[in-house]
Amino acid sequence: MSCSSAFSIIFSVTFVVFLFGGLCKASPVVQVDIINDIGSNIQLGLHCKSKNKDLGSQSLAQHQHWGFRENINFWDTTLFFCHFVWENQSKWFDILVAKDRDICEHQPCVWSIRPSGPCRLTGKEKCFPWN
Repeated sequence: MSCSSAFSIIFSVTFVVFLFGGLCKASPVVQVDIINDIGSNIQLGLHCKSKNKDLGSQSLAQHQHWGFRENINFWDTTLFFCHFVWENQSKWFDILVAKDRDICEHQPCVWSIRPSGPCRLTGKEKCFPWN
């Protein structure tokens, strides 16, 4: 076997090991917890889903929690959005975006749903406008 053939084989095996070794790493899991902070005695309806997964409709009383856990995919394109309804309001928000993993990979991503918009309580509290 020539030197260049041996090099090609070693290079090919090394490439495959690095490629599949990177693909086989565990997907980070993010836990999302949603709290109804809309107001006194106001029921919050919500329906969360992604492009590929529908988590179904939920109804939360004041201060009640509901949540889900999801893996962040290899390509960092994971996205879950929720539609929120209460009284005469209808709003939506991207509740889980792959980049949230930096804040929420080792602790639940807790969201307080308020009339002015959702506020992420995990880490430093940060409020967002509705989409």
